[in-house]
Amino acid sequence: MKLYEIEPRKLVIFDIDDTLVHTQTKVHVVKDGHVTKSLNSHEFTHYKLQPNEEFDFGDFRDAREFFANAKPIIPMISQLKKDIDTGNKVVMVTARADFNDRELFLDTFRKYGIDMSKVHVYRAGNLTVKTSTEEKKKIIIRSLLDKDSYSKAIMYDDAKPNLEAFISLKKEYPQTKFYAWHVSLDGVASEYRRTDENFADGRNPQDKGDSKRYKVPTKASISTLRKIAKQGGRRGQLAHWMANMKSGKTKQK
Repeated sequence: MKLYEIEPRKLVIFDIDDTLVHTQTKVHVVKDGHVTKSLNSHEFTHYKLQPNEEFDFGDFRDAREFFANAKPIIPMISQLKKDIDTGNKVVMVTARADFNDRELFLDTFRKYGIDMSKVHVYRAGNLTVKTSTEEKKKIIIRSLLDKDSYSKAIMYDDAKPNLEAFISLKKEYPQTKFYAWHVSLDGVASEYRRTDENFADGRNPQDKGDSKRYKVPTKASISTLRKIAKQGGRRGQLAHWMANMKSGKTKQK
């Protein structure tokens, strides 16, 4: 008898500015109540606030400006459509906060034929924690990986710090393979660096692996693993993934 092939579950993450679209929107740096400099999205990603400085995101919330001036990066728009059509879990994770007109913001992508009912947009700018943009994106991506089990996680971003933060998650999720793609200004995506080590049990003799570390009984029944999964946390996530894998392998034609 043939076993059903297990369809890999993929999480595909797209940045927005300078990854899917080019914009001229500026983030202002304010010190002592005065704007000292204005940064484009690429400059903003790499800028480190100095003492007494803060960011003014007012222009970044203007949906009308975004709709009127955002220019599609055609190769990446095509990649986005392909991933949506393939049925992957597709999300956008942006440094921006909420726009002042949600529907007009979504219309910016709809006018290029993108079904936004199949894409959720996560806004790192909404997080109140005082940390870098890449760390805020990492918090969002971690929450997505905690909610479900994925065989692959793929990220497209023009900012290398964001990709580094993404790659750093692979040790927390050994059953997921991570692929980071750096997007150039002309929309060409190239693999940032090899990230497909999965740190599974037995991969390296010196590593006991997460399953042993979290005391997950790898030979347990599916029902037992489901009970452990309900406990949550890293142990629950591993048990959830193993139960899904075993469940898939037992389905026969």
